[in-house]
Amino acid sequence: MEEPLLGDSVKTSCERCRRRKIKCDRKRPCTRCAKAGTECVLQGIGEKQRPVSKSYIQALEGQITALEQVIRKLAVANGDERDQIISDLSLATAAPDVSPPDGGQAGPESDAGLAAARVKSGQLRRLRGENAAQFFGGTSALQIHFSKESSSSSPAAASAMGLESLAISTEGLDPSTNQNLINSNVGLGDLYGYVDDFGLKSASFQYEPHHETSQKLMSTFFLEIYPYNMVVYREYFLRDYDVGSGKYYSDVLLYSICALSALQYDDMLSLSDVFSNQAQTLLYSNLDSPDLTTLQALILLGYREIAVGRASKGWLFCGMAFRLAHEMGLHLDPTNWEESGESSGEREILRRVYWAAFMADKQLSLYFGRPPALYPGESDVRNTIRLRYPPGWQGLLETYICKVSANEWDNGVALVGSFIYRAELSKIIHVIITDLFENRRGGADPTIIATKTRRIHVQLTKWLSNLPSFLHWNQWTVGQVPQVVLHLHMMFHTIMIILHRPPSHMFEKPGIADSEDVEICYESLQAILRLMRTFSRYYRYRSLPLDFVHTLSTAASTVMMKRFLQKASWSDPDIERALSLITLAMDEIQNTWPCVREVRDVLLQAQQTQASMPPEDPLDAPDLMNGLEVNNEFFANLGDGDIGTLITDEFLSAQLPGMGLESDLEPFDFNQMPGPS
Repeated sequence: MEEPLLGDSVKTSCERCRRRKIKCDRKRPCTRCAKAGTECVLQGIGEKQRPVSKSYIQALEGQITALEQVIRKLAVANGDERDQIISDLSLATAAPDVSPPDGGQAGPESDAGLAAARVKSGQLRRLRGENAAQFFGGTSALQIHFSKESSSSSPAAASAMGLESLAISTEGLDPSTNQNLINSNVGLGDLYGYVDDFGLKSASFQYEPHHETSQKLMSTFFLEIYPYNMVVYREYFLRDYDVGSGKYYSDVLLYSICALSALQYDDMLSLSDVFSNQAQTLLYSNLDSPDLTTLQALILLGYREIAVGRASKGWLFCGMAFRLAHEMGLHLDPTNWEESGESSGEREILRRVYWAAFMADKQLSLYFGRPPALYPGESDVRNTIRLRYPPGWQGLLETYICKVSANEWDNGVALVGSFIYRAELSKIIHVIITDLFENRRGGADPTIIATKTRRIHVQLTKWLSNLPSFLHWNQWTVGQVPQVVLHLHMMFHTIMIILHRPPSHMFEKPGIADSEDVEICYESLQAILRLMRTFSRYYRYRSLPLDFVHTLSTAASTVMMKRFLQKASWSDPDIERALSLITLAMDEIQNTWPCVREVRDVLLQAQQTQASMPPEDPLDAPDLMNGLEVNNEFFANLGDGDIGTLITDEFLSAQLPGMGLESDLEPFDFNQMPGPS
């Protein structure tokens, strides 16, 4: 059943009117709820309830087992120890409701030592001879490189992770543009060569907003990128762009869109720097009075900078956007401001921007393995709901995007569903980062960590079970599935692997190869490979966002873990097929997301150095995760500009902090399902 749009009439009374036994006019939202300033919730989603899944039951059983272990510890603990255990565990989280199934994973066996070891992983990396360092936590895409033998990483890491700028062709551009590209790594005040000492624009830009090239790249953004980066509200942006002004359009936002879109074409890569520099020039002059489009531009520019290898700059841009979200009050629901003067549609746009920023925060925190900036407990923003197309939308669609009927333009139901369920999944990601992988306090009890891991596993299984039919996918799904649905499931299985994969220095532990944690990783790996095959039949990998790089890195590390644990050769059919699919995807996206090149280079070097000698003795094995032989000759070949890895025994043996699990997940009712039209 399609969720009713804002202003539609529905066939049933809302939950509030039913509970109060008063007449409901059955609008969406109803008049009484709108007047009271409360959320108008419908009952039921119009789908036949499915039986409870076996995987969800297994997850709950595993959680019960973990809690029984905690109870046994409490029974023998003294008063102070008992208070500490309860504080660490934070039992305030309510058990999730039983929901319709959608497949899932089996519950893991109890292994407190493995859980404690997993969350202690991380890397501190720097350029040799430089004072600055970069931290990459246990959830990061660089987890593929981590092992106890490793004390350095491949030279490719410098350009891939933002320590060198991307070499961009300047062929065909005028000399002034070439010089600007050469100087593209200087500060904001010097960007593009068009800003004087007073920060004022001193020359016109070659590509005006309605230039043919600008319009082509803008169209590409809404065709390819927008479904995964919905921080911009498409319809109102184009409405204001058409007239040249408005609260939802600015030149800085347009040029940020163009900079990210140019990475979709190999013959337009050089234009990405041109548009990015112009956007940053305008951004610098707008920071004194930022507006909503400034926040949106910062997020898109942040992704773009990470894409081309300037990870530190991209991280800072996105961090500025998240700070602006708090400054603008986006973390507070618009209904808190009675005199705001905003229409119901404008309120929904503000909610959407907040949730898009929230998802970007979790995505980047997971990618880099760093603490998040936006906390659910600090926000009371409601789920957004769908909006009607604005007047004249058909004309805007045909003029600026493509010649197609508005009703056939996109699958609004799937787009809406993927947006809201990504937000719900991001709340679980937040708990994974803050309660498991943040190194804040030592002395955490392994039993508590294992119990928290089980609880998060249940939440993930619950999330998957709650997916409605139009977001459903499993290995038996046939036919074309919306790209946002396939991406949603890729994200889920990537997170499942991150939650359960053992760190490489635990590979020698007896029984690890047959553990439930490893089995879950294998099952999610197979799901990712099937999703990738399905996706490639109908869509381009290049349109997928940054988290696809994380998915490929996670899948590659799982394949290499499988090869090591099973003592298989590189020519093993399962290993060869999986790595072939992954490397082909990496080759396709390497110009859009150059940061994937490091993972690809690691795979190639691992195959070249170890193809003829699979490890016999784990104690004598080369680097377990990246497949690189770590020896004196390897280090001798590293130049001064290469990356070193700073991992000490103290760091590896440090106890991960036992953060209390204050789950920020709110009960989710699909009848509140929001989304862009």
